[in-house]
Amino acid sequence: MKRHYLGLAIAVVVVAVGLTLLGRPRHTEAPAKAPPPAPVVVIQLAIEGERVAPALASVPKDARVRLRVDVRGTRAVQLSLAGYEDRLAIPQLVPGMSWTGEFFADRPGDDFAWLIDGVPAGRLAVTGSHLIEGHR
Repeated sequence: MKRHYLGLAIAVVVVAVGLTLLGRPRHTEAPAKAPPPAPVVVIQLAIEGERVAPALASVPKDARVRLRVDVRGTRAVQLSLAGYEDRLAIPQLVPGMSWTGEFFADRPGDDFAWLIDGVPAGRLAVTGSHLIEGHR
């Protein structure tokens, strides 16, 4: 008789453990949401002599900037954007040329200079906070 009770007790324990494991709520992580795509902002610049038109352009922080440059001057120039040299490589531009490129504007500030042959010729402002949302 003792063997029957021992077998029954073991069976009850096994069933109880099995039901406990089956009844536990499973924590499944929700799949991470992909961040929304960066908005695309188009900037059209014209190089006229030693100046860039418009003299001031503005884009929101974290925007993908599609830049179009038209050279209306009479000589070849080297255009660059101070502060974004590592993100935007513009080849030498010759008169009558149009060039298009893209970069990600993730560095806020209002003093990024368009440089023509190393000389400031206009500005780009990247508006928005450098703080991560939700952090103080």
